[in-house]
Amino acid sequence: MARLFKPGAGRRPSSESTPHTLRVEDFAQDGRGVARHEGKAVFIRGGIPGETVEVSHYRRQKRFSECEVRRVLDASDDRAEPFCHHYGKCGGCQLQHMRAECQPGYKQQALLSQLQRQQKISPTNILEPVVSTPQGYRARVRLGVDRNHHLAFREQGSDRLVDIEHCPVLSPSLSTLLPKLQAWLLALPQKHGVTHIELLSAEPSPAVVVRHIRPLSCELRERLQEQIAEANCFWQGDRDGKLTDLRGAPVEALLAYTLDGLTLAFEPGDFTQVNPAVNGEMVAQALQWLALEPNDRVMDLFCGIGNFTLPIARSGCQVTGVEAVEAMVTRARHNAHINGLENAEFLALDLEGQSLRKRLSSKAINKLLLDPPRAGAAKVCEQIGQSAVERLIYVSCNPASFVRDAGTLVRSGFELSQLRVLDMFPHTAHVETMALFVRTNGI
Repeated sequence: MARLFKPGAGRRPSSESTPHTLRVEDFAQDGRGVARHEGKAVFIRGGIPGETVEVSHYRRQKRFSECEVRRVLDASDDRAEPFCHHYGKCGGCQLQHMRAECQPGYKQQALLSQLQRQQKISPTNILEPVVSTPQGYRARVRLGVDRNHHLAFREQGSDRLVDIEHCPVLSPSLSTLLPKLQAWLLALPQKHGVTHIELLSAEPSPAVVVRHIRPLSCELRERLQEQIAEANCFWQGDRDGKLTDLRGAPVEALLAYTLDGLTLAFEPGDFTQVNPAVNGEMVAQALQWLALEPNDRVMDLFCGIGNFTLPIARSGCQVTGVEAVEAMVTRARHNAHINGLENAEFLALDLEGQSLRKRLSSKAINKLLLDPPRAGAAKVCEQIGQSAVERLIYVSCNPASFVRDAGTLVRSGFELSQLRVLDMFPHTAHVETMALFVRTNGI
């Protein structure tokens, strides 16, 4: 039986209204299905490989076309009914129409295809993806506030806001805060100035950061704190961006999470992994692949607050964490101190400059972990290729930059020995990748 697929509301008018029937052949890295029509690739939102679908909102581009599933004529066994009634409007999830257990495999295959197509690289060994619980996994989230005082997410592919009543992928400690926050917002004056609210899981209690562009009275602040007594409330105006307490005084909002017995302190603006369970498995995999020995000298680039550095240090070898942001380095040093790890040092260093190669040589680094932002680490990989590093783990949140940098490393004499996909964000197109590169030539 044909099924209707509900596309997002409020989308731009299509450039062609005539329905087309297409066979979905592949899965794109952004989560869309891929078909061929009139010699062009067609990217289909809501399509799953193997399906025959009727599409609408057909938009022709110069080199490809885009559309959305209107009706599924021949459904894949991997298709599922979305569990959230905001799906199709809210842009937070893109893959709820697909069974959760199937999503990592599609993401992995898309990554492998991209590696082979662009760099002619095939990993020596491919591990099974690390999977996550499909709901209740997300430990931090940023919500918008619309003009009607409603909590909202961005619409898929748009800057417009979509009201939300609940979010099943949020951790339970954050999900329970939503109705209380919504009640507080609805009671605010018309021109309240609240633009965003960020929720963060932390120990011993979650945190709420309210961003506002107009002053909020102490009474309004206290009212929210009373409504969500189980969380710590912080406030952030647009004057200097500093966090304040209920009375508007600057405050150090130091939160914490645990990682296999280690305590890592962080502030709301610091980068932390969204999925704690998958993060734990990722760190454990990194330690296994590094095969650490007491005399190893390890460097952790883009180390943040020490998420990888401190577990490496606990193994007993000497490790240097490098991060461009001085505040993060300060936090990482604090975390090493509170965990009693004296064999971890941290440096603030511009990783886009040419000084990294000297550091690698002067400290005789033989093993390295690299966890860059979405832009990847093109210049860093060039410098690593000219170092004596024997074993390198690359953790990536962006397949495009990972594929580019993998090519640089392989051309520099490394072999892509192990690859593993981690489903850090179920129901989204996002894919986290871990790869082990082992040097096959000497320097």
